[in-house]
Amino acid sequence: MTTLTHSTEASPVTDIEYDYEELPETSPLTMHLIAGAAAGIMEHSVMYPFDIVKTRMQVVGSPSSVVYSGVTNALKVISTTEGVRSLWRGVMSVILGAGPAHAVYFATYEQTKKVFTAAAGGNANSLAA
Repeated sequence: MTTLTHSTEASPVTDIEYDYEELPETSPLTMHLIAGAAAGIMEHSVMYPFDIVKTRMQVVGSPSSVVYSGVTNALKVISTTEGVRSLWRGVMSVILGAGPAHAVYFATYEQTKKVFTAAAGGNANSLAA
């Protein structure tokens, strides 16, 4: 949630809080691009260690593979034998792709929603029916 402070000579200082879904209709395309890029980067950065574990657990059939008893065991074994930083090895290439991809996704979604809402006479709920 973002808090904006607004003050003019005619009115006292007021705090206005905006939730993402309550942003003004006039919010620029760049705001959606930045929000999408930030969301994609955060999502992939946080979930990357679990993607590493999933990939390693899928390679169980190879002769040199280590058998893990579960996700927590795999996280523990990988971080103790290879170091905690190994869970994020290669994340930068994923982030470089995720930022632009999620930026375009968010912006496209918001622009499409705006177009279809206008076509429905300003009633976004009629699209869900």
